[in-house]
Amino acid sequence: MNSRLHLTIASLFLLSFAGAPAVAQHEHRDANQPKHHDEAAVTAKADQRVGDPYALETCPTTGKKLGAMGDPVVKLYDGREVRFCCAGCPEQFEKDQAANLAKIDEKLVKDQVPLYPLKTSLVTGKDLPAKPYEFVYGNRLIRLGAESEKADFLKDPKKHLVMLDKAVVEQQGKDYALKTCPVSKEAFGGDMGEPVDLVIAGRLVRLCCKACKKDVEKDPAKFVAIVDAAQRGNKAKPDADHKSKDGHGDHKPGGR
Repeated sequence: MNSRLHLTIASLFLLSFAGAPAVAQHEHRDANQPKHHDEAAVTAKADQRVGDPYALETCPTTGKKLGAMGDPVVKLYDGREVRFCCAGCPEQFEKDQAANLAKIDEKLVKDQVPLYPLKTSLVTGKDLPAKPYEFVYGNRLIRLGAESEKADFLKDPKKHLVMLDKAVVEQQGKDYALKTCPVSKEAFGGDMGEPVDLVIAGRLVRLCCKACKKDVEKDPAKFVAIVDAAQRGNKAKPDADHKSKDGHGDHKPGGR
């Protein structure tokens, strides 16, 4: 009787010991199930920039010009890019992140409203009211007929940004001031083929090839300033030509 009992206990012990690796293997397989792959995918997506690079020329924390203290520090907040003058600024910025992002929004809206190419809502296509609903998505100004349209925009923001970019290219491409690529200085339509249109901060930046895009995105404020200066010069030319043709502007005050 005792020998049978001992045999039974020994058998159970051996079975449980033999089953331990199987249990451990099963747990190991669970650790590699799709759930964990999904989490990795979410993390990777969170590390991708949404919309435009940060094209303001100053640090949102110190107000110093970016590049004055070396290469800017680039951070993403829910995919939105913000650039700082030094490594110490993000921590200060994040102490009141919502308020500081709102301050950036104010600057971007003020900067991009004069350039906004559409008089209709991106979502409905209907005419914008006198006071449209405005918000910033990925450093781009978006104007809608009402706040209720924002949910529809966020269902497929990429589609709507493509539409907005297309409108910018159509509007600003008609009298684009630069005749050469701001990166390579190559003339458009040469050996490089048709130019490549890039939209940043509501501006059309025309490039000689796709390879130049990385240079613009490395220092967007620099190339936005180049485009702005060229456009200002382009607008000033007609007045100067007019004065030259009709003889005005060459006379000294009171002279005949």
